[in-house]
Amino acid sequence: MKRKQPFLYYLNPKNVSAAIERYGYTYRIHNTVLVYVVVIAASAAGGILFQLGLLEAAAVAICGMSMLPRVVINSYKNMYEQKRFSDVNIYIEQTLYSFQKTPKIISALQDAGKILPKDSPMRSVIEEAVRYILHEYSEENSIEDGLKIIEQNYRCQRLRDAHGLMLKTERIGGDYESSVKILLSGRAVWETETCRFQKECKNRQRMVNIALTLVCSVCLFTPLMISKFAPTVNIMTSNVYKIGTAAMILIAMRTYVKADGMASINWLRDESALTKEEQEQLYRKVKEYDFGREKRKSMRYAMLSAGCFCAFFLAGWKPFAFLCIPVFFILLNQHKIGYGLAKKRCAEEIGKAFPQWLMEISLLLQVSENVNAAVAKSIEEAPAILKDALKEMESSLMEQPESNEPYMNFMKEFGMLEIRSAMGMLYSISSGRGGNAELQIDEILAKNTALLGQSERASNENRLAAMYWQFLFPSIIGGGKLLVDMTLVTIAFMSMKLY
Repeated sequence: MKRKQPFLYYLNPKNVSAAIERYGYTYRIHNTVLVYVVVIAASAAGGILFQLGLLEAAAVAICGMSMLPRVVINSYKNMYEQKRFSDVNIYIEQTLYSFQKTPKIISALQDAGKILPKDSPMRSVIEEAVRYILHEYSEENSIEDGLKIIEQNYRCQRLRDAHGLMLKTERIGGDYESSVKILLSGRAVWETETCRFQKECKNRQRMVNIALTLVCSVCLFTPLMISKFAPTVNIMTSNVYKIGTAAMILIAMRTYVKADGMASINWLRDESALTKEEQEQLYRKVKEYDFGREKRKSMRYAMLSAGCFCAFFLAGWKPFAFLCIPVFFILLNQHKIGYGLAKKRCAEEIGKAFPQWLMEISLLLQVSENVNAAVAKSIEEAPAILKDALKEMESSLMEQPESNEPYMNFMKEFGMLEIRSAMGMLYSISSGRGGNAELQIDEILAKNTALLGQSERASNENRLAAMYWQFLFPSIIGGGKLLVDMTLVTIAFMSMKLY
C-alpha cells in the first residue's frame, strides 16, 4: 500500500520532482519553484481582494504551496495511467486476435509487442517476457512465468484472463476460437465503460470547480454589497471575518485538490477493493449470521439506552432524555441494520465477481460440456467471495447430480435474478433438456457480456458517488461562511443601535 505523505511534504521541490519521476517523466526543480511563485502571487492577490491580514495570507500561501503541487503530480499521473490503460487494451486485443489466428503464445506476444510504440514501457516488458520464455529452457513453466512478468507490471484481471485462456489452450486444446470471442467481448465492454467513466470523472471535476468558484465569488461580493448599501458596516476589518475567510479558502483549495486526486485513478484496477480474506469473512458473516445472539445484544444495548433515558429524565435533563429515544430504537434494531448493510455490501461484491466466474465456466465448457466438472475445476481460480458457495454447490452436485436444486440454491439468499437466470441455463446444459448446448453456451456468453457491463457501471458509480460529495461540499463551505458573515453584520447593526 502506498504510504500517505505528510501535509507539508511537497514544500520541498525535490519531493515534487521525485514523485513525478515515479511515473516516468522528468520534472525540473525550477518548475516547482515557479509553481510556488505563482501560488505566492495568487495568495497576495487573494489577500488584497478579501482584505486578509498578513498572517492569514501567509497561511494561505504556505498551504497552497503544499497542496497545489499535488495537482501538477496528478496531471502526470493521469497521463501515466491513461497510457497504461491504452497499452493494456491494445495488448489484450492484439494478443487475442493473434492467438486466434495462430494458437501459439510466443507468436501472440511478439505480434503484440510490434504494434506498441518503441518508447512504450509495456513493449519493454513484453520483450523481457519473450526473452525469458525463449531462453529459460531449464524452467518447467517458463511460459507461465514469462506471462507473470507482464501480469506483475500490469495488474489487471482481464489481462490475467487472456493469459489463462492461452495457457489452457496450449495445454488441453479445445474450441479456443469461441473462448477468444468471450474475452474480446469482455474487453470491448471494459473499454466502453472505462472511457465513459473517464468522461464522467472530468464532468464531475468540472462541476466541483464551478461550484468552488461560485462559492468564493459569493463570499467575496456579499460583504462588498453590504458595505455599499450600509457604508457604516464594514465586517472585513474583523479578525473573525479574516480567519473565517482564510479557512474557507483553505478548505476550498483542499476540496479542489481532493477532487483532482479522485479523478486521477488506476484504470486497470481489479474489480474488488477487498482482499481475499476480507471477501471470505464478509460472505461468512452474512451466511452464518446468528440472529438470536445479535438480537440479544441489541436488547442489552437498548436497555442501556433506556436506563440513560430514565436517569436523564429524573435529573431534569429532558433534551438529553429525549435524545435517547431515537438511540433506543436504533440500538434495538442494530442486528437488523448490521445484517442489512453486510448483505448489501456482499451482494455488491458478488455482482462484481459473478461475471468473472461465469466467464471461467464458459471457457471450461468450450473444452467439455460436463457442467459438474466445469464447476469443480472453476473453484480454485474463482473469486474469494464465491468460493464457499461453489464448494457447497459442488457437494450438492455430488449428492444430487441430476437435480436442479444445487443450481437454484446457489446464492439464493441474495435474491439476485441474474444469478438465478444464469444458473438455470447451466442446469439446462447439464441435463441436456435445453436443446442445442452450443446455442445455450452462446446465450450464457451474451448474458455474461451484459453482466460485465453492469459490473463495470456499478464499480464506476461507487467512485462517482464519492466525487458527487465533493461537489456538494462547496455548498456547505459557502453556507458556513455566509452564516459567519451574517452573524457579524447582525452584531454590527446591534452595536450601532445600542450606541
